[in-house]
Amino acid sequence: MASHPPPRSGRAAANGEQRQPAPPPAAGADAARGETIEQCILRSLTEYFDNLDGAKPHALHEMVLHAVERPLLKFAIERTNGNQSAAAELLGINRNTLRKKLTEYRLG
Repeated sequence: MASHPPPRSGRAAANGEQRQPAPPPAAGADAARGETIEQCILRSLTEYFDNLDGAKPHALHEMVLHAVERPLLKFAIERTNGNQSAAAELLGINRNTLRKKLTEYRLG
């Protein structure tokens, strides 16, 4: 996750420069469950393994990345009203990378 500079004070604030919004909590707390994103993923993985009934999972890394990346991209596009440049900035990736991923996940 990208680090944000601290809010400006003094002369910058007096000149009317806008402050950056405060970054979300370190892992993005889920208010409904009181969970971080990391805790939610760990809980989901535990449930996934509990429901395998002895079957052996494979390609777990790829499965998790796809399960997380697709909704993340969708969220960013919706949050920025379809503005790919703004969505790429929100995600901290290059716009061309975003376009490639949108095509890969058939979101664009």
